[in-house]
This record gives sequence, structure tokens and C-alpha cells, in this order.
Amino acid sequence: MEQYHVLLKRLLAVGDRQYNERTGHLMLGKAGHQSVYDLRAGFPATTTKPLFFRGVVEELFWMARGERNVKGLIDRGIHIWDGNAFDHYVKRNKLGIKKHTPEWNSRMAEYIQKIEEDPEFAAKEGDLGPIYGHQWRNWTGSDGKKVDQLKDNVIGGLKNLPGTRYALLNAYKVDELEQMSLPACHALAQFNIFENKYLDVQMFQRSCDVFLGVPFNTASYPVLATLIAQELGLEAREFYHSFGNVHIYTGVAPRSNFLRDDDHFRAFQKKVASVSDRNDFMEIREWYLKHAPAEGEGQERKDHIPFILQQLGFEPKKLPVLEVLAKDSFFELIKKPAKEAVRLRDYNPQQWDSKAEMAA
Repeated sequence: MEQYHVLLKRLLAVGDRQYNERTGHLMLGKAGHQSVYDLRAGFPATTTKPLFFRGVVEELFWMARGERNVKGLIDRGIHIWDGNAFDHYVKRNKLGIKKHTPEWNSRMAEYIQKIEEDPEFAAKEGDLGPIYGHQWRNWTGSDGKKVDQLKDNVIGGLKNLPGTRYALLNAYKVDELEQMSLPACHALAQFNIFENKYLDVQMFQRSCDVFLGVPFNTASYPVLATLIAQELGLEAREFYHSFGNVHIYTGVAPRSNFLRDDDHFRAFQKKVASVSDRNDFMEIREWYLKHAPAEGEGQERKDHIPFILQQLGFEPKKLPVLEVLAKDSFFELIKKPAKEAVRLRDYNPQQWDSKAEMAA
């Protein structure tokens, strides 16, 4: 996980400011980065904070089944898409509810409860549009023909032609972006077989929330690669995680006003760049929280900087091992609950309150 820490430190020390109109957040970011993980050396789960591994796998299976309704996740106790689902519902029905307000928070809670309790409402209003799972399993060509990319292009393609360079999984369908609750962040993945033995995967992620989203994606694709490798009788070897816009969310006003100020911004980055010991990150965290404005009511935990500084204060631990618990075919395995399909052995992450809020 040292590679992940390198990325976190880079963004804090030399990241540039960018304001995102969709989320209302100020961010620190860069236009690109790459991390490479040898999956034989251990599973790339974060060890300096807990990874919600069950959530990673349930989301992956939901996508791989071709699902696009948030109820499929909520029914399994996974709420990572709630904010995007509610935002899509608000826009689709032109409700005019303003983000980052108490009304938004209370109305979203009502919406999720109704998704859970009213099947007819959920079927209509829980739909997220033609997002990942739809594109993976039901891509629609210009001629109207449906393409199952995961089954035919990736798994079938690799079975029939192990040397193929066409085993791509594309979720970024330009002509359907406006129908999606959120255009694909992890947009494109390519799978390659080498030495008739190893399966390697590279994934390009166009938008990368480095604290909350990146650890999920860094874990999700190695799980996918491992299960596809099992289907093909191969060994999952390397995961190349290629980043586009990679960023840290610094919250919304008034908190984000602190780093909008040029003097505060330069002082903060100078402190991070001069770090010589992990304990220094906790000192910077204390300085930051002392001088930055408090987060507004209902906006707590949307600034990820304090969480990242605390995480950088911990020493990375030994990586766990991914175990596949069943020998079912790939498309049978993804129907199972996550805990019946895979698990992490010897996973002992640093335990602390790392529950930041996602920008949606």
C-alpha cells in the first residue's frame, strides 16, 4: 500500500485546485498517475484504514450481473450508490432540492426508505440509467444490436483467442451519458494473457476520488481479474491502475474557503512537502483543523484532508490474501452473496474512524 500513500502525499503536496460544479466541492488534483500491483504478492486492500470488502464485491457482482437499479444493492445492505440514486431522482423529476442542505439530507433518507418499502416506486425511481452493469452486459450498437462485452468480448474472446488484444470492457458510452446517474468513473479495462499462464488487467479511471473511491476500485478489478482467471484456468498476475483526474475532496464552503486562499494553500502544501516523519502528518492535521473553518451543518466529513493526513500517519501493514470460496462458473459465482464467493485471509487493517462522506 506504499504506492497508495505516495499518491496521497503527491496530491497533498503538489496537487492543483479545481472546483467541481456538479458536486459543489473544491478539490486538490492532478491529471494523471499510475500504480502497478503484483497480485501474487498479496491483495491490494488498504491496510492503513479498513476496506469495506463486502461492499466492493457486492457492487462488482451487481455490475457483472448487468443490474442498474440501486435496490439491488440496498437489498444486500450496500448504500454506496444512495447519493447518486437520489441525485438522479431529483433531476429526473425536477424537484429543485438544493444540495448540501438539511432538506437534501432529510429527503434522501425518505427516498431510500421508500426504495426499501415500495417495490413499484423502486422499480421506477431506483433506476440509475445505463451505467456500468448495463454497458458491460447490454451495450447497444448504432444498429440496435446488443453486445454482452463481459461474456463475449472478454471471457469468450480470451477463451477463443488467448493472444487477443480486443478483450476490453468499456462503460463510457458517449451517446448515453446524459441518461446515466453518473457517467462511468472506471471507464475502460483491458485484459491480456501472457505466457499462456497469466492474466493481467489494466483499468483506466477517468475520475478518481482518492480517499473513498480509489481503494474500492483498486480492490474491485483484482477480484474481477481473479474470478475471470479462475474461469480460464489462469493465474491473475498484475493490475495496472491508470488514473485520469485523480483528486482529494476538500469539502464545501465554508470549510473549502480555507484552501481557496492562496496564502493558506501555499502554507499547507509547504508543510506537507517538508514532512520527514509519519508523525508530522498528525501535526499538520492539528494545524489544519485549528485554522480552517468548521464544516457547515449537514456537511460534516465531506472534507477528506483530515482523514488522509491521519491515514498517512500509519505504517502500511502486510497485504492480505484473496481466497475464492467456490469453483462455480463465473456467471454462477456472481449470483452469490459476496461472503459466499470470496474472502480476504489475514486482513488486519488499522482500525480508526475513517468514515468520510462521498461527494455526490
